[in-house]
Parts: sequence; structure tokens; C-alpha cells
Amino acid sequence: MRLAHLTDLHFAIETPPRARDLLSKRLLGYLSWRRSRRFWHGAEALGAIFADCRSARPDLAVITGDATNVALASEFEAAARGLSAAFTGDDAVFTPGNHDTFVASPWEGGLGRLAFLMRGERIGEAGAREATGPEDFPFVRRKRDVAVILVNSAPTTAPGLATGRIGPDQMERLRAELIEVGARGEARVLALHHPVTAGAVSCRKALGDAPALRALIAETGVELILHGHMHHSHWAMIDTPAGPRPVVGGGSASHRAAHGDYRPARYNLFDITRSGAGWRIDVEVRELDPASGRVETAGRRRLL
Repeated sequence: MRLAHLTDLHFAIETPPRARDLLSKRLLGYLSWRRSRRFWHGAEALGAIFADCRSARPDLAVITGDATNVALASEFEAAARGLSAAFTGDDAVFTPGNHDTFVASPWEGGLGRLAFLMRGERIGEAGAREATGPEDFPFVRRKRDVAVILVNSAPTTAPGLATGRIGPDQMERLRAELIEVGARGEARVLALHHPVTAGAVSCRKALGDAPALRALIAETGVELILHGHMHHSHWAMIDTPAGPRPVVGGGSASHRAAHGDYRPARYNLFDITRSGAGWRIDVEVRELDPASGRVETAGRRRLL
């Protein structure tokens, strides 16, 4: 099974926000976008990544959040247009990032615009359906022998914070999903926005209940964890009953060029293959060459 992982898309703010939309945490976020972020992220870079991803023909593209910058209704509209032009509800799936929940906003005009990418199966329900609110996480998307479990780690937070939290209710449903999927003999891929390994980001950006999640994984197991949030590639391992398993953080899919510690736009392509009683996981890192506009192989790894 071929799986693509994209993250931190940050579609541009096309329509200047109204003054009343900035009477909140959005003001700080908008100033940050005007001062720096709009120069880092570009539609051309993101378009090149989308085109390359389509040409790779993955069975499923997993997008781990931050389609927007400050969660304006106009941003969700632009993200819905861009994502629906690149993907369908059959070949892609999405879970929110902290920028998608920057402020509390109605589902219908916000994240609900991306509900076509949040369709899956849920514990205790028959069949798959689109999410109708944050309470519909986690859910599962199955392709071949692989089950991708989408968790929402991005509640709305106070100004200056980009922390994450899964919460006890979602954690308990995740436990049930991991156990059920494992019993079916499928490869379990857990996808969320925030990193799960200790020390990956500062406390201001960390997943608050990451220790509880790591304890859960140590109890139930998983084959691969995907996340975003860091804007650069991150490679780590996590303990499971079957031994260490890979954790991969993706770089931003819309960086115009390298800046500081960040690489140009990139995404990861995973090949997940049954190997005896276990699994083999290989990954190819695909990265934009800003000079030519082409997306090329930046590295390969065998993770498992």
C-alpha cells in the first residue's frame, strides 16, 4: 500500500479580514502572517507538491492539518477549493492542526468545509460517514491491509499558545480502535497534528497529554505514527509491545524555499508491505527544487 503524508499546507489569506474578525487571538496570528509567514508559504510550491503527489498515485494521502493560518471562513473556502481540486474524499483524508482551530468558530463555515476529507468508520457505528463536528474523532480509513486512524489533537488555545490535547474521551476511543484494528491483522497508522515524542517541540507547542498517548501505544501497539506541526522532517521511534516503531514528522508542503532550519516544500511517500507476520515500511522524501520548480527525491529510508 502506498501512502502519502502532507502537512502544514497554510493556504494564503486571499481576502483581507474584517476588523471585527481580528478582535481575538486572530490579530496576533494575522500580524505574524503579514510580517513573515506569507513570505515563507506559497501557492506555487503547494501546487507543485500536489501535482507530484497525484503523479505518484498513492492509495491514500494523509493530511495532518494546518490548511489555514488564522481559521478565517475565507481561508477554509480557499482550502476547500484547493484540496478538492487536488484530491477527493476517496483518495485523501484530513485531521486538523492548531491553525485550523485558531479561534472557536462554527463547524459549518469552518472545518466543516473540509468534511469531505474527514470521512471514515467509527467505533460503534456501521459504515463510513463524514465528520459533523470535533466529537467525531477518532475515525478510521482503510485501504488494502492498512488502517489509518485519525486523531484530532488541536483544541482552540489561548493567545500565544499552540499546544495540543487529545483528551480522555478521544483517548479511550483511540484505545478501542487500536485494539480492534490490531485484532483484524491490519497495519495501524496513527495520524495527528502534534508530535508525540518528548522534547520534539517547546512546551508552548507540545501535546499536553503526550505521556498518556505514549503509554497507550506501549500498551496497544502501532506500526507507524505521522504528524506535522514542526515544519521540518522529524524521525523518531516509540515503544510498542512488538518493539520500537517509527514516528515521522513531515515538513511543510508549501515552503517556497529553504529558510533557517527549514527545507523547501516536501512530503513523504510510504510503501507499507506485509512481511511474514509483520510489516516492512519504506519512505521516500520528495522535495521541491525552487530553482527548477520540480519535485525530486531528497532521500530514502527503511523505517521498519
